[in-house]
Amino acid sequence: MSPFNSTEELRDFIEKIRKFFSHETESSVDLILALATNHFTRARSVAELSLSKHFKKEFSSLYRAVHGYYAPRAEKNNREQKRQRARAVISEFLLCHALSPHKEIYRFFLDMTGNIKKHSPKTPDRSYIYSNGNVEVGHLYSAVCLGGGDGWMLPLSMERIPSSKNKIEFSVSQIVRIVEKVPAKSLSICVGDAGYCCNKFLQPLSSHQNVVTITRARSNKVMFSRHKDIKKGAGKKRVYGKKHHLTKGSLPSPYAVEGFEEKTKKGKLQSVKISIYKNHICRGSKNYKMSDVPVDFVRVEIYKPNGVKKYARDLWLQVVGERKEQLSLKCAYEAYKERFDIEHLFKFGKSKLLMNKYQTTDPQAEEDFMLFGMIAYHLLYYCKTLLNKVVLRKWENKKKESVQSPWKVYRAAGNSNIFDAIETMPLKKRGIPTYKNIRKIFTQSSDQPIVRKPIGQPKLEILIKSRFENSISFSKASVNIDASSKDLPLEQIAKKAQEACIKVWAQGG
Repeated sequence: MSPFNSTEELRDFIEKIRKFFSHETESSVDLILALATNHFTRARSVAELSLSKHFKKEFSSLYRAVHGYYAPRAEKNNREQKRQRARAVISEFLLCHALSPHKEIYRFFLDMTGNIKKHSPKTPDRSYIYSNGNVEVGHLYSAVCLGGGDGWMLPLSMERIPSSKNKIEFSVSQIVRIVEKVPAKSLSICVGDAGYCCNKFLQPLSSHQNVVTITRARSNKVMFSRHKDIKKGAGKKRVYGKKHHLTKGSLPSPYAVEGFEEKTKKGKLQSVKISIYKNHICRGSKNYKMSDVPVDFVRVEIYKPNGVKKYARDLWLQVVGERKEQLSLKCAYEAYKERFDIEHLFKFGKSKLLMNKYQTTDPQAEEDFMLFGMIAYHLLYYCKTLLNKVVLRKWENKKKESVQSPWKVYRAAGNSNIFDAIETMPLKKRGIPTYKNIRKIFTQSSDQPIVRKPIGQPKLEILIKSRFENSISFSKASVNIDASSKDLPLEQIAKKAQEACIKVWAQGG
């Protein structure tokens, strides 16, 4: 994951990227270079990227580079399979290029971001999402990134979550595909905010030996001590012991306490006190049992130099994994602090790399343009040592001149000429031929409904009453039904009733 030291390494990286695109869409690499140097073009829309000096074709080729980078236009069969294969190959290349075989610990960060599409009624699979504290209409994306330090967060996977799937389960399948490609001896740390502290995220990842998850705990989280059951004989053993609320009531004595001082980015001193409560358990669910998953709760308290608490609420972290003992308290705290850089990635990607500016009713093309933005971000990161000449403005801080942040590298890329030598031969401008002009045939698309997720699965309760001599017994059963169906599932009702009757008759009913 080390940055490039020469333009030859940059050229080799571009040539490897070029092999993943179809030969017919020669402008795919030009689009990536146009995104990376957009500070010079000042494009506010995707169509304006065609004005870049690196994009040598007409603006129509820009859209063809996004819609058909994985296969030529003449191939009509299995286009979706080829698209999925091309996306998987590009994502694997970005991951393998970012991983170092000798590194011991990798920090992966997860978060979700929304792409608002409230003024696009023709776009399918729109749903209600949370964006900046508001409820909006659009698509929700799940991102997995690798920490690069100095504010950089390399996106390894950024995929749209279908409205029919659970967002946490989708994120788990996304991160599992990545951690399985990490070297076996290395430790993978998966860091998420409070939205990932649920059992749907912690329980599946706890089964991976080389994975440790660090998530922020919600304020209403409850931890249990393991009950020491001395009961013998038949019957289910008790598992959960004393109950402890994180924010109210008494807490058990911590296993260890560590304190140190640190400097903020503004140069102010503050004291950090970290306490750990080891091997507690949490409540689970039917499909995700947490009684066998030990959880370490870490409490972080920040104090001012005068000894007064800086924040009214303490930071609570959950640490889960077989190799969690290898992480120190300070390492867990610093890993979660680095997580906020993914918010900077979303802001930078949407405002500078135009990741949410692609206007289309095709969700797949929207995902593919996100992929082009990911490649451009990787390109800027690897070129940060080559793009170290930044002209400071009068109001900028000269003390931070050496800091190679994404914004400064992006600004230097727009004024640099290192990408001019990448293209060895000029490309001829070419638009869509007249006889293939798709603009002559327009078909009006129908409006797509906004998908509303059901709150709960409706159930039909069945109660069977039976009499045996002077005693009356009841047997209950339930059947899941479709909320949109008006007809009752008679076959399921008869089957459940038969099973209930067999249970009653077996007891002498």
